Amino acid sequence: MDYIAFIAGLPEITWDDRKLSLTVAEFRKQLKDYIGGKDERLIDLFFLPNDNAQVLRLLQKKEPDSSLTTVYPVKMLEDEILEPDKMIPSYLREFIADFKEEHLRYEVSPENVLSWMYYDYMMKADNLLVRQFAEFSMNLKNLVTALNARKYGLEVAKEVIGSNEFAVALRTSNAKDFGLTLDYPYVEKVISWMNDDNLVERERGLDLILWNFLDEAVTFEYFSLERVISYMLRLMIIERWSKMSSESGKRVFMEMIERFRRSFQFEEQFK
Repeated sequence: MDYIAFIAGLPEITWDDRKLSLTVAEFRKQLKDYIGGKDERLIDLFFLPNDNAQVLRLLQKKEPDSSLTTVYPVKMLEDEILEPDKMIPSYLREFIADFKEEHLRYEVSPENVLSWMYYDYMMKADNLLVRQFAEFSMNLKNLVTALNARKYGLEVAKEVIGSNEFAVALRTSNAKDFGLTLDYPYVEKVISWMNDDNLVERERGLDLILWNFLDEAVTFEYFSLERVISYMLRLMIIERWSKMSSESGKRVFMEMIERFRRSFQFEEQFK
């Protein structure tokens, strides 16, 4: 399906943008007039992390987080936990069943198990860009996690998710670059950014790597779903940073640091 009219009407976005002329919510609302069927389900894949977080909260007997905008209504997620009805993605149903049976399939935290299953699900999608983005994103997050774990003396294998060759190398290699630079040139850039003590610049640098991947992935795509996906994901990056530039930016960024600290329990590093 071509998205000529939709794409032609989108405002131009660049890496240096700090103000939004279009929010992600507005983008999705406008897209609904042009999209449907399997294409719409592919778009939804990128917003499922909120559903993952909500499901985990519900399974842990916590109140739903009203700030999370999920693909599936909270009531549906609650009903699926009580009585599976095949209304949500298969990986979520499988995680719910495993959790209730107290038998998760990977020896990592429940959050990481769910992320692992989510990325596996994404990498089986019927769209090349979706599969490529899922693997690239997982690799990038895994590398950042492995570098942090190594720096603070944590066990890398318990933090890394996935079973591709990139994840295996992170778990098994003692090399500075985990033996990955030759096959994955961006690894050197990530290592360089992770050595930057300025957390803001570090985050910007990592996002730029992701931005460049998305830009290059659609070099020869003009009015396709792939162009729509690339635009949307880059818009999400801009929106994230525009929030950090607003009055609430300091709070948003401090919350990000707090999540980072809690995930590795670096008590002394952030006092």
